[in-house]
Amino acid sequence: MIGILEKLSDKARAAQHWAVLVALREDQQQVGLNHLLAGIQCANPAMFTGVDLGQLGFSPLDVTDVEKVQQEMQKLSMRARISRAAEKPDEASAFSFPFAPASKLVLEAASDGANYLGSRTIGTPHLLLGIFKADSEMCAKLERANLGESRILSLCRDYREDDEGEAISEHIDEVRGRRYRSGIGYDLHRLAEGRKLIVGGMELPFDRGSVGHSDGDVLAHALCDALLGAAGLGDIGTHFPDSDPKWKGANSLQFLEHARKLLDEKEFAIEHVDAIVILEKPKLGPHFPKMREALAKALGVPADKIHLKAKTNEGVDAVGRGEAIAAHVVATLSQR
Repeated sequence: MIGILEKLSDKARAAQHWAVLVALREDQQQVGLNHLLAGIQCANPAMFTGVDLGQLGFSPLDVTDVEKVQQEMQKLSMRARISRAAEKPDEASAFSFPFAPASKLVLEAASDGANYLGSRTIGTPHLLLGIFKADSEMCAKLERANLGESRILSLCRDYREDDEGEAISEHIDEVRGRRYRSGIGYDLHRLAEGRKLIVGGMELPFDRGSVGHSDGDVLAHALCDALLGAAGLGDIGTHFPDSDPKWKGANSLQFLEHARKLLDEKEFAIEHVDAIVILEKPKLGPHFPKMREALAKALGVPADKIHLKAKTNEGVDAVGRGEAIAAHVVATLSQR
């Protein structure tokens, strides 16, 4: 069933949405065939030109005011959730609005019809065909309303892949076409008086700072290692050895800029970075927005791809005693 839902066009998914609305308005527990048919008419009214909707047992839905309809959906869904919670408390947190077995058969028949007609996506004409094929009573209603098999098949044959927007499966194919790789980075530096405390490219006011060959930016170093590791490009020590005087006191954001160039050469894209900095003092949270901006700029990515967290070590070991600072980073890359 999940595979079928992935192939639904935008309009076909909209038809499901409107079908749920009709069912909620009628205070039903499941989406039935009549609800699904009304949803299809709402999503693609042009298919119902010249059709006697009275024969089908419903009137056209007024969904022109999208915001109003969305608010109604929220209210009706909440009412259904409260009702479900009263009847079955254990299922309240996992509330969903199910399709009736007959409606599931329609989706399967629609998928079969789309496949038979050579369509990669399932559009509203295929859903209509599914209703016609899956239920004899609805089939008779459709015939009487001037929506016989020949007309429905003609609508299906006229359907074009881009008529009703993209299917979820097209996005999934794009994702499947990429390779994803993750890397882990870790770094630790002693803290000493007379040193600047640089974290995430930002100098923080504190009486001690990181001891290191460069500026001692523990977060940038761990991040660099995570990126290089994910791409299989060695580690920070390989590219920026502490034996090279060139890097003495260097700004560690340069390391990230270099790592980004290496990733670009290998056609890697940075998808997400998740980092934890472990430090007793000072508080890092207030500085995170500027850190994210500095790191994102060095890596050439939006700041929302950088996620930062801070922890203390609860007084345990050198970090807990305030003698050191550490960082753990996980970086996720994609490659076509």
